[in-house]
Amino acid sequence: METEEKTTELSRIEALESDERREDANEDVIELALELGRALIETGGELQRAEYAAEKLCRAYGAVATDTYATGTVIILTAEFEDGNRTTRSVRVRRDAVDLRAFERINALSREFCETAPPPDEAEKRLKEVIKQKTAPLWQEIAGVALGSAGMTVASMGSMLDGLIAAFAAAIVISLNYYFSRVVGKFVTTALSAFLASAVCIIFYAIGAGDNLPTMITGEILVLVPGLTILSSMRDMLSGNVESGATRFLQSVLVALGLAIGISLALLVFRPLVGDAMNAVVVSGVGGEYFPIVRVASSVVGALGFSLFFHIEYKRIPFALANVFVTMVIICLMEYAGGVDQVFFRTLAASFAVTLISEILASRLKAPTVVFLTPALLPMLPGTNMYLFMSYMVSGEYSLMAQNLIIAFQGALGIACGILAVGAVATGIRRLAARIPFVRGKRS
Repeated sequence: METEEKTTELSRIEALESDERREDANEDVIELALELGRALIETGGELQRAEYAAEKLCRAYGAVATDTYATGTVIILTAEFEDGNRTTRSVRVRRDAVDLRAFERINALSREFCETAPPPDEAEKRLKEVIKQKTAPLWQEIAGVALGSAGMTVASMGSMLDGLIAAFAAAIVISLNYYFSRVVGKFVTTALSAFLASAVCIIFYAIGAGDNLPTMITGEILVLVPGLTILSSMRDMLSGNVESGATRFLQSVLVALGLAIGISLALLVFRPLVGDAMNAVVVSGVGGEYFPIVRVASSVVGALGFSLFFHIEYKRIPFALANVFVTMVIICLMEYAGGVDQVFFRTLAASFAVTLISEILASRLKAPTVVFLTPALLPMLPGTNMYLFMSYMVSGEYSLMAQNLIIAFQGALGIACGILAVGAVATGIRRLAARIPFVRGKRS
């Protein structure tokens, strides 16, 4: 009798220990999923991708139900496993950067984990190794942003000299950002960098080295403009993710406010040196009547620089630049040949086309869509209008200030709607294909 009681007690203890081990393993899976989602967001991934990756990973390890909520600052994940254990965990997102080479590697690792389901501790070790890998040296970032700023300055009707000065100022911006970000927050870093870089452009212009002050400043601040984050937030809100989109939008607004303060302060302090030149609207660019061709070429050159800055895999860059070429050809045809004055319709058409191409390239080349889409969106960002908004604010011309703010918003809205339209078409095609027996059989 006593032996039977001991056996029963041992069985009960073993069952409890087994349950504890299973719970620990489940929690390890959730922690791995959260780390994976955070890594995707911190390297430039979309919130929806991070949510999808975290949930898919949990299901690969045996979860029967998952629920994920991601914003620009936190990811909350709830997972229920076959034993009925339901656990909720969260993790903070502490960094906001774009490193598309690291993003692609982490995304590939996510796919591998979902297919093979290695032990969670081994998977976490491999994930941390990929996160710690340095994907590009600092000199490449500086050279990339200098080349990108020079190209975008010429594309904004600046002269070759304007492009060189903008490249020099942008190189200063990145160098300052690299060191300021280690001691102060992003808002202060952006404000200081914008002030000093704008001051460099103004001083060069004041001594006669430069032709168009607005284009110089527009080119050198492009790397600081949180345009991609604003577009992501607008896309989230328009697709129904209002809370996460609003959070990201507020973060972008704060960064943009720091940018506006830095540039506005520089214009205010150095206004006696430049006078009304800070509000000058450039009406012609390099090449005269052939400027549209120059604009397309310089945009491609600028996108090459920013592709290096965003650490895109070298083998992907030619495809990304082809996408930029399509973007600028569509915009120039609509603006110069078609006479389309509304920036909303130009950016809507261009963003729809390049998003569709990016989706096709991503499917064919087995890479994330954002790798091909990000460089193509940069020439469409309304940098000139954002600069004029700030310069008119400094000079007190509030009607022109509001006009440029509206144009900038229209451009951003057109880009977001174009991206969403492609998403809606793709979703419709997938749903239609799922209803066709032959296609459904082929897919299964």
